[in-house]
Amino acid sequence: MNSIRRLWQRASPNFLLVLVRFLLEPKDYTVRRKAVLKYYSKVDPATLPPEIAEGIKFLRSHKYTPLPYRWTRKYENFIPEVFRDESNQFLYVVYEGRTMYFPRRFTSTEVVWAVRAAMREQDNHSPHLYLTDDFHPEEGSIIVDAGVAEGNFALSVIEKAKRLYLIECDPEWMEALRLTFEPWKDKVVFVEKFMSDKPGENTTSLDELLSSEGEGNYFIKLDIEGYEQKALAGMKNLIESGNPVRMNVCTYHNPDDFTDIWSTLESYGFLCKATEGYVLFFHPGEKPEFRKVLIRAEKQRK
Repeated sequence: MNSIRRLWQRASPNFLLVLVRFLLEPKDYTVRRKAVLKYYSKVDPATLPPEIAEGIKFLRSHKYTPLPYRWTRKYENFIPEVFRDESNQFLYVVYEGRTMYFPRRFTSTEVVWAVRAAMREQDNHSPHLYLTDDFHPEEGSIIVDAGVAEGNFALSVIEKAKRLYLIECDPEWMEALRLTFEPWKDKVVFVEKFMSDKPGENTTSLDELLSSEGEGNYFIKLDIEGYEQKALAGMKNLIESGNPVRMNVCTYHNPDDFTDIWSTLESYGFLCKATEGYVLFFHPGEKPEFRKVLIRAEKQRK
């Protein structure tokens, strides 16, 4: 069926493909896409960064997506093989040669969509890409993954970790993560709390988590739905320790996150670099915005 679908897509005229995409677009996506195009119809394209102009052009002939770029189309027909673990009835996929489990309630279709989204997010062209050949954890690093979800980032770095902290406040995801990381349980710390600037009954901070670690290389990923600034405020002891730190910090959840987070990181002595590209952040009734997605930050040993 997928082969037939791909053959039809190659053979069909472009106008027909465009028509079919629009007919299959969910109604709420249609509303969003039209609102974005209407808003940007009043903006001179010459004043926009090329990536934003490209995104607007993409939306004229494709369904709404937060990453409106041509390179994302290769994931439209990507269907990973989904397996069921008969010992516990959880669904899983094989990701980079390792087993990655999903919450008990997930259907096969939901797993496919989740994997497709994760693969698209970490594509080499994506502004959300965490790791590159030049930016990754050193061997034997102490790694913090805050906002773990399915755990694809953590699986990518697990072999390099001396210790891996998984911070995930969703109990359903945490149950699946314990299965995923069972082979490395001796060096994984599961933390079912919210990341914040200070410890509490339901919160933790980077300084609290890492208080017993001492000297070493640190790699921290923060993708915590707009609480990145709070988490950065809770790492002052780590900064003062003089240990080398690399960070991935997401910057698109709030309108001013990019400038505020960049400023905070620079005040801590980090060298910062933004990833190329944007994510389209929009909810009906709000102003659509193309926001910068991720800062890669590095602080050398003092």
